Amino acid sequence: MSSAVSGPAAGDSIRRHSRSFSFASRLLPAAKRADVERLYAWCRWCDDGVDAAATPQEAVEFVDRATEDIRRIAAGESPVAVESRWLAELVARHDLPLAAATALLEGMRSDLTPAAGFHEADLWLYCFRVAGAVGVLMCPILGLDDRSLLPHAAALGMGMQLTNIARDVAEDWRRGRCYLPVEWTDGLRPGGGPPDRERVRQGVRTILEMADGYYAAGEAGIAGLDADSRLAVRAAARIYDAIGTRIRRRGFEVLDERARVSTLGKLGLFIGAMLVPAGGRRRRLDDSARRALATAERLLEQHGVSS
Repeated sequence: MSSAVSGPAAGDSIRRHSRSFSFASRLLPAAKRADVERLYAWCRWCDDGVDAAATPQEAVEFVDRATEDIRRIAAGESPVAVESRWLAELVARHDLPLAAATALLEGMRSDLTPAAGFHEADLWLYCFRVAGAVGVLMCPILGLDDRSLLPHAAALGMGMQLTNIARDVAEDWRRGRCYLPVEWTDGLRPGGGPPDRERVRQGVRTILEMADGYYAAGEAGIAGLDADSRLAVRAAARIYDAIGTRIRRRGFEVLDERARVSTLGKLGLFIGAMLVPAGGRRRRLDDSARRALATAERLLEQHGVSS
């Protein structure tokens, strides 16, 4: 699949696949919004290239081609796929860290060969690759100059992914996947029928508790973005965090209904985000946020992204 992605098509992609990100992206200036939408659409192209593959081998070949295109971009060569050339334009304008783009594809590759067990360490690695890395890629577009704050961006993306995992347990299970670590669920893994409801609740409760530290670590870095980017990022974080709040209020039940935040609820969160002082709210990180930040720092270093 290799069709050119124009600005309007990129906007369609984010609206179709993520209402929360679409809502928040409207708070950005037009030029930044267009590039954020384009980066999001490239990420979706990668994801769709794997999910739409007819066979696992075809999916592996797609990831190989996309990874080779990133190598070409890094070497100053022209990539093959149209979507990759479009990414190259973003890299040229914003100096995006290509190691983070490679990490994203490594996360998608890992989905093609699910491990017999999925442990806590696997969860952090997966969340960094498929979401923390995206947060890092967004930073140059959103005006982050202080690279020491990249771990905060990675942590925020990881927090959002933890919320996604909690929300999407039923959908992932139908695909033969489960991202709730076996340590938190008494060995829960797909196969042989529906998941055990109580073990799912136990895993979802733990994953949302962990997400709190990642959101706190992420929000602590928002002040390092351009002033005209902060509101959109803070609103996106709070909308995703609110999905976790909905799940908590349902007693961590996620198998029967997908948790959502209404448009009215998003507007309320947007107003709350607006009330944060212009310089950002700086607060002392608690132990869970410091642990989240340390994990993000370690994974950035492991994947060759300098901070």
